[in-house]
Amino acid sequence: MNSFSNIPVDPDTEIIEQSEIIIFDIPALNQKWNWDGITANSLIFNSIDVEKFTDDELLKMIKKSGIQVNSSVTYSNKDSYRFVNFNFSVS
Repeated sequence: MNSFSNIPVDPDTEIIEQSEIIIFDIPALNQKWNWDGITANSLIFNSIDVEKFTDDELLKMIKKSGIQVNSSVTYSNKDSYRFVNFNFSVS
């Protein structure tokens, strides 16, 4: 895929693991990360691939794909990417 080679990463964030996946024909980068004692997951999409979806529609699609979302969810846009962050835990 290699469409996620320029993902912006905060210098204080440690990427624990990541893999490129497909959710209903839409490429995504699935990341697990740690920042300042907070561990969470992010699904990162190319903005153009998900621009037609509202936050709620995007979350429903993610859940329908079988990905477990066990916490509140945040959304953000950075550069040309759409981030969906979830499964927050404090260590």
